[in-house]
Amino acid sequence: MTTRPPTGRLPVNSVLDDERNTALAAGLLLVFGLAYVACWLHLGPHTLAWSLTVAYLLLAVTTATGALLGSRYAPAWLSRAQQAGWHGVASGFALILGTLHGLLLTVDATYPQSLLAVLIPGQSTVLPLPVALGTLGLYGLALVILSTRARRRLNPRVWKALHLTAYPAFALLTAHGVTAGTDQLGPLYATSVALVAFTFGLRLLEETGKRKAAR
Repeated sequence: MTTRPPTGRLPVNSVLDDERNTALAAGLLLVFGLAYVACWLHLGPHTLAWSLTVAYLLLAVTTATGALLGSRYAPAWLSRAQQAGWHGVASGFALILGTLHGLLLTVDATYPQSLLAVLIPGQSTVLPLPVALGTLGLYGLALVILSTRARRRLNPRVWKALHLTAYPAFALLTAHGVTAGTDQLGPLYATSVALVAFTFGLRLLEETGKRKAAR
């Protein structure tokens, strides 16, 4: 669906890598925008809780595989996916679905929240801590994506530091799902955390080895 960036051009991993990814993201926004309007008009179920599960799965996959990008552990298929921009696409879709999940609190049938209560951590009148964790996690994910868009204008060390925000964002969103969710998704969270920890550990070992060899 995406094309490989032209030779000599720094790849940018985001939803907006090319026109087809942009169209795909716009289509997703349109579909869930309509779902939100339907809920607001009392024509929908007033909740799309599954959107959090899909968003979390996308986030877990992109965080886990992101640790391997550029390392000796990256399989060929992952390198090709990176070249096509799918690492950024998955992150972008996780942000879109996660944002939708939060916005649906404003049309919740039982405990509707104001928009400010969703946007400002700690202002929610229902499950204030879990909702705050989710809001902060989404802000962290947004920072990762926006910094990647601005990568060419950032110092490499600054960009890398901002990109590592993906890990605390993943931790916050995991905590949000565990503390706020009513579904029995313990195995999903445990598997996702284990996968991210494993790939992060592999990359950490490789980077540590490189530093020792350079001394």
